[in-house]
Amino acid sequence: MPLIDDVKRVCDRLAPLGWRDLLLAHGVDITAANLKQELTKELPNINRTIKGFEDFAFEGKRAIESGNPARSLLFHAFASPNVVSQNLREYPTLAEIEVIENYVYGVQPPSLEDLRVRAQGQLLAIVVFANEYRPASETVQRKHADLCFSRTGVARAGTAQALYDTKLRGFLPFVKEDSQLFRVLPARYSAYIAVQRRGNSTTFGPLRFQTGDDSRLFWVPLHKLFNGKECIRNLDLQVTLNARHINEKLRRVHLVLKNAGWGEPDISNPPFIFSDGIAELTTKPEFGIGLLVPIVHKNLIEAATYQGKPLTFKVPPNSETLSSSLMIPATTGARRAPEYVHARHKFSNGQIENLNNLANVTEVVQKGNYNALHYLDFTGDGSIEAVCPQLAVAIPRRVPAYSLVTAPDFFPNCDQRELLEWTEQSVPTALRENLWRISPETLSDNRLAPNLQLKNANFRPEDKTVTAIVCLPLSGSVRQMPLDGSSTMRNAYLPDGASGVFAPGWDISFDRTNGVDHFAAYGLGSPFPEDSKLCAALSTFWPAVAPDATRTFAPNPSWPTVSPLTDEEIGQVGNFPWDGIPGPRRVTRNGKNFIEYAGYDHADYVDSSLQKKFSLSLTGKVDVREYQARVLAMANVYRVIPEARDQWSVFSFRQVQPTDSELQQAQTQTTTRLAGIIYRFELYRFGNSSPNPDDFRKQLVEIQETATLFVTPLNVLLKRNNAAWRRV
Repeated sequence: MPLIDDVKRVCDRLAPLGWRDLLLAHGVDITAANLKQELTKELPNINRTIKGFEDFAFEGKRAIESGNPARSLLFHAFASPNVVSQNLREYPTLAEIEVIENYVYGVQPPSLEDLRVRAQGQLLAIVVFANEYRPASETVQRKHADLCFSRTGVARAGTAQALYDTKLRGFLPFVKEDSQLFRVLPARYSAYIAVQRRGNSTTFGPLRFQTGDDSRLFWVPLHKLFNGKECIRNLDLQVTLNARHINEKLRRVHLVLKNAGWGEPDISNPPFIFSDGIAELTTKPEFGIGLLVPIVHKNLIEAATYQGKPLTFKVPPNSETLSSSLMIPATTGARRAPEYVHARHKFSNGQIENLNNLANVTEVVQKGNYNALHYLDFTGDGSIEAVCPQLAVAIPRRVPAYSLVTAPDFFPNCDQRELLEWTEQSVPTALRENLWRISPETLSDNRLAPNLQLKNANFRPEDKTVTAIVCLPLSGSVRQMPLDGSSTMRNAYLPDGASGVFAPGWDISFDRTNGVDHFAAYGLGSPFPEDSKLCAALSTFWPAVAPDATRTFAPNPSWPTVSPLTDEEIGQVGNFPWDGIPGPRRVTRNGKNFIEYAGYDHADYVDSSLQKKFSLSLTGKVDVREYQARVLAMANVYRVIPEARDQWSVFSFRQVQPTDSELQQAQTQTTTRLAGIIYRFELYRFGNSSPNPDDFRKQLVEIQETATLFVTPLNVLLKRNNAAWRRV
């Protein structure tokens, strides 16, 4: 079937649902008898004042511009998440958007010689990219809405089927009926004929151009590949994508811990290393071609079995730990195996003993010499490769994409890039010092090779730009379009929505092979909730859009709160702590006041996961502006009480309304009227800490002094102990 027939089918479905009227406002009739002529004619009266079209490329003059989706009005209308209207009763599916995208590249298909000319004589390759159409403010050039490409995609594991929101043009993680389920979040891949060029900030990027990028090589897409005779002139193509993923965390544990009970050939078998059950390219017609979807599992983790029995490992004697997690030391920073391994479920005589029920759980793990249950998660990394027999001779080189399947994102409406750019561009230097110890880089900022340990992936050590984000090459002058469109409220699967490599990381770690540093998912915790607890509790060390659980646990002077969770989000109020561990509370013992915490060593995110206690119900509502406002408010608190970073702890944090009686009293005493979002902080200067004698899984911390603050970006009202309120 000719592509134009597919386009007509899409237009015929959507035309009576408000789309014909919307596009007629620009001079396009998608019900025209000669649809090809209608879509390729010049449009002198495109109306960029209509919502969602403000950032459509000024150079766009047609509904379909050959080879250029960003200058194709029809593609923009269907693909942009900002094109919404009460008059639109339905929105296009992912497959329907893909039909229009293919037609953009196929309306005037180039020949191979045409593409070689565009490549300026440089070698061509078949390259797989994760790709996404974005509003202008989120693109590489920030000139107009555009397609963005990366050779790395980030999908996320979950416990419920994927849900595509056609209006948002993206996938969402929420399950309305059950806040403790997580939908899997896919990533979309496509094959392109591409050319390798040195970074160029004015033509293709990359996004967030770095020092040295002008000498690094980036694969730049030129022309999309798809099935049929209309992709490349005089060829009938058959394009197939193949996905391979590996989880080898348990194998890596045993490679490093030589006497942990298992060796070859066992550790080369599942579940020590496995590929099934991680992710697959979907065949659902509504999702089109190239959508990688993680496999849904009943739980985010599960106990491992081998040869029909629970799989255990022997915890080494005299082990290193961080808190009560078994720690496998890095080799000069590189992670040959998971940094942290869960070892608190002892298995003996067919019975599981939860070591968290022991007062000395950390000492027991350090002492070792017992068998602990292994747990699996369903994360991993791998490759997405394109095969096209008709181009095998003309373009023999194939470059796969690097694919990550990672842990759930507890702040799906806040991207790492948005946090980083705000920190760099909007936070005053004086306040920035009160934030993270290192810059909150995105994965797309890292310049490392893909996982060189992956077999049959054909990744190369010199390929240092696999996570970079680029665009189709621009030529000539390009007019700046407005950047004030709303932020996208959908899952971001390009690597600027993921965190970079830290130690080891939330989404990815790194290893070293033959002296070359490279990404590697097997350096993350086994299973991943073991990392989640430690990262969430070390806020300033962990500069990422991830939960800051610092104030859930007893104060640590080295790790102050940076991006506070509210009382509701940590379960201090209500019944939905994001991690299943209720927040602190005030108690009185023998006439003295204390704050009682869940004991850090006894808090177990693996238990929380097994009992399905993780929840998106509250953190999932936080958008990027709210997240930024919290960080800024916390920085303002440290500005007015500098010693609070290492001598005080946040006990309570919540947003208050102007009608709050305590706020009104504070405003009256200070003759100050607060405006905008107002946060209430309750801090205390902490004294000695000790286990609760009635419950060793709880920790008691002395209260030496208290302070209450109402905070906005412009004002801070402060009351210490029982003194009067004052404006700081």
